[in-house]
Amino acid sequence: GNLLFVAGVPLMIGPGRTVGYFLQPKKARATGCLGCGILLVMVGHPVIGIILEIFGLLNLFGNMFPLVMMMAKNLPVVGGLFGGNSSGGGGGKRKESRYDEDRYYEDEGYERQYRRDERY
Repeated sequence: GNLLFVAGVPLMIGPGRTVGYFLQPKKARATGCLGCGILLVMVGHPVIGIILEIFGLLNLFGNMFPLVMMMAKNLPVVGGLFGGNSSGGGGGKRKESRYDEDRYYEDEGYERQYRRDERY
């Protein structure tokens, strides 16, 4: 799994962006923990290595969790588990549009303005 992560991230977002993201000064501690954790797992200390990897991953990608939760709430099947609307958008009430033409032409102000304008 570690090798797939190390190889997969640069393949998905590109090597330049990967280096730019992981080598930011404010993310140096998290990148160091992730790297040391991967190294410890490879050397033969999996428990300590996995703990360091989890700490590093949470610090690196922790700001993405609210976005992931918001997306998960909008999913049709699992949205209900996260407290979101799990209807999936397939039914239910239709939202009223601000640009509903029927209501626009029923507005009395529009009719009065139209009657005042003698060009028509």
